[in-house]
Amino acid sequence: MTLLNLLNYELSWHKRNDWDKATTLLKSFSQERNSELAHVKDLARIVRFRIDEIDAFIQQNTSIVCPNCEKVCCVNRHGYYDYEDLIYIYALGLNPPIYKEGVSDTDPCQFLSQHGCTMERAIRPFRCNWYFCNALLKHIEHGPAKPYRMFIKQLDEIVDLRKEMLDDFFRILKANSLYTLSSPE
Repeated sequence: MTLLNLLNYELSWHKRNDWDKATTLLKSFSQERNSELAHVKDLARIVRFRIDEIDAFIQQNTSIVCPNCEKVCCVNRHGYYDYEDLIYIYALGLNPPIYKEGVSDTDPCQFLSQHGCTMERAIRPFRCNWYFCNALLKHIEHGPAKPYRMFIKQLDEIVDLRKEMLDDFFRILKANSLYTLSSPE
């Protein structure tokens, strides 16, 4: 099986054999094609920087809304990386976290503590980072207009940069499809 075959929406930590193959191949590809992936890695660093820039705004709002929440939105299912997150994480030169066995997808996220998420915002799974419950959205929308507009603008830029990073990665991966990325079945 090739890396290109493994990187899709079916990739899941719960399917450990494919997950382990994909992470091994992705790490290897990222290291061996370092110079070709320079732009991808630059884009990943810019995405990280942009997420760090809006962290204070998000934290300011979640610190008011989330402590009063009766139903935890941060469920374990959203704490797992998907294949796009893995591309981003390896482009940053990082590794995915070690996940705990036996935690139900519907349980509170394994990275949630009494003080919020234990993962730095810029390296959380994308779907985790950008999920906002109705209460949080209303709080943000009813706050001062200028910070809200800036937040939406920055979020749009992050999405566009991430898409460019992923498109560039897949262009390079497909160009190297003759490169042996296979692992034993």
